[in-house]
Amino acid sequence: MADMMSIELSLFVEHGREREAADFYLAAFGAQELDTFSIEGALAGVRMQFGELSMTGAGSNPNRERMPSRGGPFFPKAAGEISAIAQLHTDDVGGILERAVAAGARIRGGLDTDSQGRQVATIFDPFNHIWALVSRQSQPASLTA
Repeated sequence: MADMMSIELSLFVEHGREREAADFYLAAFGAQELDTFSIEGALAGVRMQFGELSMTGAGSNPNRERMPSRGGPFFPKAAGEISAIAQLHTDDVGGILERAVAAGARIRGGLDTDSQGRQVATIFDPFNHIWALVSRQSQPASLTA
């Protein structure tokens, strides 16, 4: 493929909680705020950078929430009521987990080691999205004599 492509993710939160969501992602994951956009003078989304990925924390359209037959996107109403999990790959799963909990996340699956030797943990952010925190590299196996 000759053309370069990129993808950007939008996570939807309850309308009016856009700034709160951005502040959480900045504090918990060290994201950088890039831009904001408004609709009729009200904040509608905050575009952030997570490493190489751009993501927008956007408010769900209240009109679509009132008329679900028109389709979403909708914000999750309950923890884990989503169709995707965001995976954040990091060199410091434990540190990110601590910062996320301090910023308001709830632990879904505590710090553990998966079958590939990577540190992993999962959380619910304050907006009911699931985040998997995964170490970039597996931990070296220890040898015992």
